[in-house]
Amino acid sequence: MIKYPYSKPEITKSDILQVTNVLRSGYLTQGKEIKIFESKISKKFKSQYTVVCNSGTAALHLVYSALNLGPNNGLLTTPLTFLATANAAKMCNAPVIFCDVDSLTGLMTAETIENSLIKSKIKIKVITVVHLGGSLCNMKKISKVAKKYNCLIVEDACHAPGAFYNKNIPVGSSKYSVASTFSFHAIKHVAMGEGGCITTNNLKLYKNILLKRNHGIERDRKNFKFMPEKNALWYYEMNDLGWNYRADEMTCALGCSQLTRLEKNINRRRSLVNYYYKYLKDEKLVELPIKNNFNVWHLFPIKINFEKLGKSRGEVMKELEDYGIGSQVHYIPLYMQPYYKEKNVKKYKGANEYYKNTLSIPLYVQLKKSDIFYISQNIKNILVN
Repeated sequence: MIKYPYSKPEITKSDILQVTNVLRSGYLTQGKEIKIFESKISKKFKSQYTVVCNSGTAALHLVYSALNLGPNNGLLTTPLTFLATANAAKMCNAPVIFCDVDSLTGLMTAETIENSLIKSKIKIKVITVVHLGGSLCNMKKISKVAKKYNCLIVEDACHAPGAFYNKNIPVGSSKYSVASTFSFHAIKHVAMGEGGCITTNNLKLYKNILLKRNHGIERDRKNFKFMPEKNALWYYEMNDLGWNYRADEMTCALGCSQLTRLEKNINRRRSLVNYYYKYLKDEKLVELPIKNNFNVWHLFPIKINFEKLGKSRGEVMKELEDYGIGSQVHYIPLYMQPYYKEKNVKKYKGANEYYKNTLSIPLYVQLKKSDIFYISQNIKNILVN
């Protein structure tokens, strides 16, 4: 039995109260909660516009579609990400290519991006940068490369809500990008169960995304192209394809409640990470992730030299399970998936190296110092025996 999963949500009495208040109201969708949530996100992340939707995948698809990704406008992104980062572009029938990453951090860099752009045989319109595990890419350098090659940047910031590029500029402010996307999946920093959002400072993009979120339905009379009669109060128009990507009132109420604890929970994660560093710093077969003041620690990925250990990663994960400790791999490189399968995977030296040795171990706010000690000691036991 797994006592310590690699991650889990924190649900408080306040969260439950907020949700049950919505249930008692009887207004379950397209009400005030989504607008309140969007307003609070814009204030927190310093963005002019926010669109909340029903998943991080929907957020990516809405942005890609609104930016006109398609057969002649491709996407460049990292292979070390969840499937949705690339899949959402494929949903727009756009070609996808991958760039290599830094082998230590798993992050895209200005150098790996430019190298891929130079070699690309397709036109790249969007570069989607992923802040893997809550660690931030160097957006200042990457934005210069994007500008040089006339590309737009989208930030897949699903792992990094509450992070700052510096003391005053939060992720989500879209300082270096045309839009940022977030996931509010059950194990994210802000947990809605399922949910996501887009932040942007581009009014045209914002309006386009709003339409696409709700079937492409236009209800603003001044934008109608046709009006059947003078007082047709029921009338609406659809001029472009859209989807039902709306979030409901209950999950938005939960998101609002969770958002109030974002800074507190990030600080808690940082404290727990410090204990891991204390207990594992001298273990020779373990390489700890690079620590800095900007990481918000969605994940705690350690590197284990499995080859020198003489055990496979699967064997280590099974032994951890025997101690009640869950673990996970983030992520299987997308070029290894059958759908994206590439023949020459050796060119991704950084991604291959990162994937080969990385294992995410438990990190969530309910853990205690004694739990981190227990997990660390049993990792050491496995590496010795």
